Amino acid sequence: MRKLVGLLVGLAVLAVGGTAIAGPAATNSNGDFLDLNLAVTPPVSSTAHTPHGVGLVFNEISGNRVNANNETANTSIVVRFNQNFTDNGLRFPACTINTKALSQCSKASQVGSGTAEGQLLSSGGKPPTYVPATVKIYNGKPYKGKAPTQIYIASVSGKPEVELDFRITRVAGGLDFTELQFPGATAGPPIYLTKFAFKVGDRSEMHKVKGKKVRIHLFNAPTSCHGAWTYTQTLLYAKLPPLIATASQPCVKG
Repeated sequence: MRKLVGLLVGLAVLAVGGTAIAGPAATNSNGDFLDLNLAVTPPVSSTAHTPHGVGLVFNEISGNRVNANNETANTSIVVRFNQNFTDNGLRFPACTINTKALSQCSKASQVGSGTAEGQLLSSGGKPPTYVPATVKIYNGKPYKGKAPTQIYIASVSGKPEVELDFRITRVAGGLDFTELQFPGATAGPPIYLTKFAFKVGDRSEMHKVKGKKVRIHLFNAPTSCHGAWTYTQTLLYAKLPPLIATASQPCVKG
């Protein structure tokens, strides 16, 4: 399948160590919940002349604490780094998003990997079935604009089944990963992703900038550090208020 519209899922974007402090789980009147634990490593700020690359670690779980078969399908996902982090995906090998079927991405464009949990809903009030999944993360080319993207493809029993695509943009002093929606995408089996744990490492390459060779990192830490960096994940719904989970991480000045 290409992807599920309104997946029950959260994004896991960065990672390889680092100490994060998860905020309280977000819940709504339907019993849906979202819990976020996100960090970057190393948690050291960039300087005015020396960008510091970081890896991105993320653990997230969502579901319904009242009835696992009754979780509300979200319409979109936004993960936000509230400080001025920088993404340099435009300078790295990238994959083209396929809006109708699963994207076919080269190994050169892969930037991360991890695991997930797939949920198969049951009928007649029976508990859902959960299956393990693996996730590969790819750097994506811009889609309808100039902003870079990231592509998440989850496989069950070795077969790619679900894809999530995110546009990466600078918004009001922060960096947002916003889910892209493709309503005309091919439908598939009702597999919902409810748990993520994966990493995007500190990837870097040498590039010429103004005639000089410099090392460019895929993801740079901000130049500011006032004790901690904060992150949020928002699940948007058609008829319910958004669920907003938070996490924070102590940082040090570079």
